Amino acid sequence: MKGSNRFGVLPLLLPLLAGCVAPQLAPADLARSGWRIQETAAVWRPQRAAPELIGELLVAAHPDGSRFVQFSKQTLPLVTAQSATNGWRLSSSLRRSVYGGGPPPTDRVPWFQLDRLPPVSPSSERWQLTTNADASWQLLNPRTGETLGSAASGAVRL
Repeated sequence: MKGSNRFGVLPLLLPLLAGCVAPQLAPADLARSGWRIQETAAVWRPQRAAPELIGELLVAAHPDGSRFVQFSKQTLPLVTAQSATNGWRLSSSLRRSVYGGGPPPTDRVPWFQLDRLPPVSPSSERWQLTTNADASWQLLNPRTGETLGSAASGAVRL
């Protein structure tokens, strides 16, 4: 349409775009008092056809509800997930991407299913947890084939 205002729709879209902006989360200060930190060797398969990645899994939980989970390989963080009362943030060096949103954290990824090692139960019906007598465990998303589990029995508490 000649002479129409192309920006007339912008005020209508701004509220929608603002809803996509993740809240700013302060970096997790794991040296702060109250954090319960656990580490273990872990195996992650991002999807059914993908190869397994073996690395280190760090799970930290704070009494205020904050959580920090990091999966790394040879000290290189591959996935970092953080949640707090005001939102969540997920970054991946594999995809060079950052995602985030308001509470509650997304249930599409296994990282937000962990608040201790071994996990007690997933917080989403999307995930199934299997635990064994030797303290090994595995989270499975049957739809996508994504898995995350212990590579060795037991967790190390720091």
